[in-house]
Amino acid sequence: MGYLFFSILLYALNNVLWKRSLENGSVSFLMAYRAVFTSLITAVCIVVLDIEWISNAELWRISTGSFIGVIGLICMLLVMKRASLQWVGIYNLLGVFFATVYLVFVKHISVYVSLVGGFIITVGFVVFLLASGKSQLKITVREHMLLLIMTLSFSSGSIIQWENLTADISPLLIIANQELMVLFLGIVLVLRQRKNMDVIGQSKIFFKPVVLMSIVILLASFLGLLGLKITDPFKSSLLYLALPLTTILFSFIFFKEKLIWKNIVAIVLIALGAFLLHYSDRW
Repeated sequence: MGYLFFSILLYALNNVLWKRSLENGSVSFLMAYRAVFTSLITAVCIVVLDIEWISNAELWRISTGSFIGVIGLICMLLVMKRASLQWVGIYNLLGVFFATVYLVFVKHISVYVSLVGGFIITVGFVVFLLASGKSQLKITVREHMLLLIMTLSFSSGSIIQWENLTADISPLLIIANQELMVLFLGIVLVLRQRKNMDVIGQSKIFFKPVVLMSIVILLASFLGLLGLKITDPFKSSLLYLALPLTTILFSFIFFKEKLIWKNIVAIVLIALGAFLLHYSDRW
């Protein structure tokens, strides 16, 4: 569990680093810049470890999951740049609902427990919306739509990659493919905005933060996979519930984002509903 604990902290810290950098940086540039380092590191690891290559069909499945995940990443960063980090955590918790819909119809988990969990999440989300309506947490309809797309993208992308992992495809290949996808789309976006962007200047300014983000996210991924390898799936799956809550906690610590008692009640309800949904296969 120690590996998973540190992985959770690193993933949440990665969100904080993104938020810090996005205050003064471009989404497309930072996304592409970080992907340069993560792609190089993962590519070197694949060569050094002599990872067995995969078929074209498997590559297509991995790339599909990666592309969907990158769409979610772009939406998340666009919201992070302007809105509270807490909303990312809230919508990540809501993502458990979409993943459970898949499990209900494909893996045949308990429908009754899932309905109870879904109802509790809905109540918690409505309470959070009402409590945030006139506070610093208020966001626009466009930002809600971006967060919804982010949630759907992360959920569906994760399901696809989970299916790839169960097919014994190397996690390192999946990570490398996703980082290359981030790099490709990031470069395309940077080229479209190059007239309004000082690439060389931003490269110098954000070199240290981006290198730090690259190390943090790769360590988080490595520790998460290591924890999954040596811990049973029930314990390791706590990562998916603890991460959004840790992100919300970090937003309070690092960015002094206020939490009124209604927000806290809403978060507890959403977390409880997500817990019931996530572990409904055990009832």
